[in-house]
Amino acid sequence: MNTYRTESEPVQSGSSERPKKKGHAGKHIQRVLSGEFLVREGMIKHMPFIAFLVVLFLLNIGLVYFFENTAREKVRLQNELNELRSQYNTTLSQLEKSKQQSNVAQAIQEMGLKELRTPPEIIDVEEGFFEVEN
Repeated sequence: MNTYRTESEPVQSGSSERPKKKGHAGKHIQRVLSGEFLVREGMIKHMPFIAFLVVLFLLNIGLVYFFENTAREKVRLQNELNELRSQYNTTLSQLEKSKQQSNVAQAIQEMGLKELRTPPEIIDVEEGFFEVEN
């Protein structure tokens, strides 16, 4: 049966509850906030290593920014490449359409020329026919 223990009841010695140390974590927090941990000999002795770690953290932050910018640039260039590829395909399609025989015939009619319906004839001339005599 579950019952609540009252304050007057003693704690059994075989129970799993142990009294907690009070103020252990509070001491460390107080030392950090007051800056006391910085003046100890051990901390001063390890300052070069801490400075090395700070430099590594700064390099890490710089590399993250660099790679994020590189990734953004890659996406921008990929989008630009896709746009140029679609422009190329559109232009190629328009060129192929304008090279069709029916479109060429329509374009020369607008210029006042007529499309030949018969194949051209070959005219043979004698050698020297086009030479001018002085």
